Amino acid sequence: MTIQIDQHYNSLEKIKQYLTSKTQMDLSIVQDQWVTDDSLTLTPGKQCLVVKKSGTAGAKVNVLESGTIDVHPIPPSTFINNLTQRGILALIVHNIISGSQKAVAKEVLSLLQEIKK
Repeated sequence: MTIQIDQHYNSLEKIKQYLTSKTQMDLSIVQDQWVTDDSLTLTPGKQCLVVKKSGTAGAKVNVLESGTIDVHPIPPSTFINNLTQRGILALIVHNIISGSQKAVAKEVLSLLQEIKK
């Protein structure tokens, strides 16, 4: 889910500050370790804003070029993220928790509509 945002909010720090005033969910800027773009590669040094509702339900926000942000549903727990990467068990776990992840991503996207360009 990609949206254009106001240039005032062109960094993860500013987006985090904005969301802090809008939600009680845990917010942190961390090294991006979630593969969400189907490329199966991670970019060294790339950071993202993680919005965590629980260990299995969260969203990540990436700032792209030209004032665009990307919001993806993720499992914020490193353990759960690794568990959902391979095999039959991964598919089962992913199917069980993906609904709550999508709900968090939609909620974050809804909050970010106020800073939409």
